[in-house]
Formats: sequence, C-alpha cells, structure tokens
Amino acid sequence: MKSVSGRPDDLDASRAAVVAMELVVTASGYLTTDVAMSLPFDALGPFKTSLKRFFSPMPWAVDDADALSAIVTPHVATGWWEHDLGSGLTLAHGIRAGRYELWLAGGSETRPSIFDRVFDGTVVPEPTPHPRKVKFSTGGVPAPGRWYRRTDPSAPDDARVKRLFGEPDVTDVMIAGDFVTIGIGGRSSWEQRLEPLLALVTELFGATEPQSSAAPERTRDELLHEAGGLSPQASLEELHLLDPDDRAGRDALMAALDSDDPRIRRVAVAILVESNDAATRLEAVGRGRGDGSLLVRRTAVDAAADTEDERLRSVFEAALEDADAWTRWKAVRAIAELGIGPSEAAVAALSDDLDFQVRFEVATVLRGAGHR
Repeated sequence: MKSVSGRPDDLDASRAAVVAMELVVTASGYLTTDVAMSLPFDALGPFKTSLKRFFSPMPWAVDDADALSAIVTPHVATGWWEHDLGSGLTLAHGIRAGRYELWLAGGSETRPSIFDRVFDGTVVPEPTPHPRKVKFSTGGVPAPGRWYRRTDPSAPDDARVKRLFGEPDVTDVMIAGDFVTIGIGGRSSWEQRLEPLLALVTELFGATEPQSSAAPERTRDELLHEAGGLSPQASLEELHLLDPDDRAGRDALMAALDSDDPRIRRVAVAILVESNDAATRLEAVGRGRGDGSLLVRRTAVDAAADTEDERLRSVFEAALEDADAWTRWKAVRAIAELGIGPSEAAVAALSDDLDFQVRFEVATVLRGAGHR
C-alpha cells in the first residue's frame, strides 16, 4: 500500500470512486475503530453527519473539513492511520499539525462517464450543471414546467410524480413539455441509479406513438434567444439545475432571491441550501425565512432540515414559534434529526400546541429522549 504523505490532489475523484465501488461500509468500519470509539456520545451524531457528506457525490469544502476537525480534535490528540480499501484506493486519516484530516487517494484514474454510453430509446438522459440531477429528454413540444419536492406539504397532483417518489432516493422532479429532470439524494449514485430511473421515466413519459423525424421550426433556446433571454417561467425550469457551488450558478441563484415570483424564490432557496458552503446555506435560509411568501418560508425550513446541519439548529428553534403549524411540525422533526439535546425545553414547550400533528410529533420526540 502506498503511503499518503499529504492531502491528495485526487480527493474528490477518490471519494466518488469509494461510493461507486460500494466501499463506504469498509471505510466507515476503519473510522469507527480508529476514531468514533474515542468520541463522547454527543459528538457521534455530528461525526456521522460529516461522514455522510464526505462519502457522497457532494463537494467537500474547506469549511466541511474544518467542522469535522472541530468535532474530533478535542477528543483525539494523536494518531495517524492508513488503510488499503482495495481497487487501488487508500484511506488515510488522523492528526496532522494539530487538526484532524480525512483523506482518500487512488481514484485519479479517469473512468468513463455514464453519459458516454449510447442510449437508443425514446428517452435520452443528459448531464446537468447540478451533480445530483439528470435531465431526461422525452421529446414532445416545449412547454412550461412544474417543480415538485418530495417533502412539499401537499401531495403531488400528478400520478407520474407520485410514482417517481415511490423511489426512496428521488428528492425532486421537474416536468416540462419536452423533458423531465430528477434529483436524487446525496447518498445515492447516478452510476447505480441511472438505468433503473431511465426505464421508469421511459415507462411514464416515453412516447406511445412514433415521433416525427422532422425538426421543429425553432428550438426552445432559439425562441428564448429571439425573446432576448430567459422568461420568468423558463428561468424557473432552468434554475433548479444550477450548481450552488459553481460561482456563476451561485450568483444566478442569489439574484433569483430578488425575483417578484415566489416560485422562483422558492427554487433558489432550496438549491442554495444544498451548497457545500456554510455561509451560502445560512444566507439562503435566512433570506427564505424572512420572505413574504409562506411557500418560500416553508421551503427554507424544509430544505434546511434536509442538510442535518447542526449550524442551522437556531433556525429550527426559531421556527418552533412560527404561526404556521406545518412549519412548527417540520422544525420539531428537524431538531429530532440533529438530536434534541439543547433544544429539549423549546420542543417540550409545544406539548400543548393547538395543532394535533405538532403535539403528536413533540410527544414522539420527547418519548425518544426518555420522557414518559
């Protein structure tokens, strides 16, 4: 096994390779033995959350590494471990220069993309700027789209969307006249999920009759170019595909927070909260929570809850006092995911909430914390 002497240049490629080769369990076993067994109980939850992000397709930024180091170093003063995971991959972690480092190396060899394959069906998958979303071109006539999130308060009114949400890792769906885009959770990989989801999209949206081979007179992009740019509705269709960790994408999403259309602001908040940058997440949640639209305010709490980010605990505690019952209910659930800990008194204060669902959720969470 080749020793790892410094932060690998191919860290992100190696992280992706570990996920694709289903070696996360193996790597986690070493991390449990070497580090987790030395951590106190209240540090295990944040440690686990950091590892979920590290072993995912999402970027691993400096603030994520700093947060992980802050969890470990108070309890692990020394030690450096290197483990051969197989397939040329090495896990290296421990204390370097007074901080905890977690590295992976050996995944720099170029691997063919799943989109290098030839797809000869009626539905064709395409990559998007967002690493967790794929666009499926279905043919048909370009038309305005609608965006659905799994955790929307109301159930989707489209049976096809309900069917897609039957797949447990599908997080959001956009349906337009000529395409469908699907987002999957950070713990899933498109390497494993593309083909089954392509088959499902083809079943639900594929053409039932042969499509005309004649090209349309003007494409969507040509029409938009003639109009001088994106219309508000078209920007809604494209906005959810932007990568919040790409500078241009983040700037466009931030600008969208000032849109007059609450649907656009809603999408911008939800995608920005997916960013790997803590400051971006906090700003997006703060803007969303202060929005004049209930739709946007709900989305801010909902998207923040998906991150399981301890740094957003104060947002959920404030949301416990929201006038909207659904928001209070979601805040209780989000706090439970983080661990009730310092929020116990604030959650217990809702034991006699006017809304039954809130009271039931509070009772469930408190019972899990040892209350009778």
